[in-house]
Amino acid sequence: MIRRRLRLAALWLALLMGGAQLSASEPEAWLLTYGPGAEVWELFGHNAIWLRDEERGLDHSFSFGYFELDRPGFHLDFARGIMLYFGAAAPIERELAFYRARDRSIKAQRLALSSSQVNELHRLLDEAIFPAPQYYQYDYFFANCSTWLRDLLDQVLDGALRQTLQSEPARLNFRDHTRRLTAHDFWLHHGILALLGTEIDQPRTAWEEAFLPEALAESLDWQLVNEGPLVTETVWLHETDQFDPPRDATGRPLASAALGLAIAVALWLASMTRRGRAVRRRWPSRLAATVLGLLGLAPVGMWLFTGHEATHNNLMVLILNPLWLLLWRRPDAVGQAAIRYLLAVLTLAGAVILFLPGLIQDRPDQMLLLLPVALMLLMVDRRQAADKPSS
Repeated sequence: MIRRRLRLAALWLALLMGGAQLSASEPEAWLLTYGPGAEVWELFGHNAIWLRDEERGLDHSFSFGYFELDRPGFHLDFARGIMLYFGAAAPIERELAFYRARDRSIKAQRLALSSSQVNELHRLLDEAIFPAPQYYQYDYFFANCSTWLRDLLDQVLDGALRQTLQSEPARLNFRDHTRRLTAHDFWLHHGILALLGTEIDQPRTAWEEAFLPEALAESLDWQLVNEGPLVTETVWLHETDQFDPPRDATGRPLASAALGLAIAVALWLASMTRRGRAVRRRWPSRLAATVLGLLGLAPVGMWLFTGHEATHNNLMVLILNPLWLLLWRRPDAVGQAAIRYLLAVLTLAGAVILFLPGLIQDRPDQMLLLLPVALMLLMVDRRQAADKPSS
């Protein structure tokens, strides 16, 4: 640990000393990439442009993706899909100190930009940020902190970055990146993936994949400008082992299947209590149906009534929908068999579409958790309908 800290200190000192030796006519541009953090909004990382120009007293970071939790109406706007975010600039030492305090990794890549290109980049950043705050409509995948920097760098490079990255396929699509970056938190993993719709399952280009800060950083490593590499130097200003997401898409299939089967078995055992105690037999299944039904309000509501486009066309509603609340009726009530049949058809359709790989949407973890519960609920409701009513 001491050796690693000394090595990092030496690198940082060398970087500062190297900058001090530059003449005033040699401004620098660096891409800073911050690793994931502990909070939900930190899971996908963050990035910034660091500009240094001694003549103008410039030694600041510029970045986007900031929001104001205390802004009146923020939470209601966010729920409706109105996400007003903005960019900001900060002295570099204050910026780096913040991310070190959060124990988030900091990777710096020096960009082979001419003085005129650095000046142009500064002008574009300044116009996009000041007077602050300049709000823009945020989007998780298409208008976030990383896409802003990608687009501005591409503008400075006269479209060379887009031309290169659009011709290359992405390593992973949006859902696979979401899988791996939430795999550490069981319930967060299931919640986010259950809410996101078809949009994130589409094949993507490397240009689109650069919505992720680490993907943008990697793509710049093999970008060429003027027959040379765009990235001329890479320095790690802070390293951490605390947040280290897997490289490939992963989930919690065994834990999901075990929990789903455990709930299903518990529902079956509860339904096997002695006859003459209908209320006792029914309350566990009614509780499970209530939970499924209430949870189903979220994907249906976000699809139909919000501007969160990433949640639209979400076929998770086949198995997670408010219709489960109708199982609160007596199992032998008129029309209850039709309700069971409808839920069975939707559940089986969901099993095919959402569980089998390569189809419209691929949700194996969520189906391993929900499918055993849904099928057992239908079996228990049908069994109780066949029981002789008792007082």
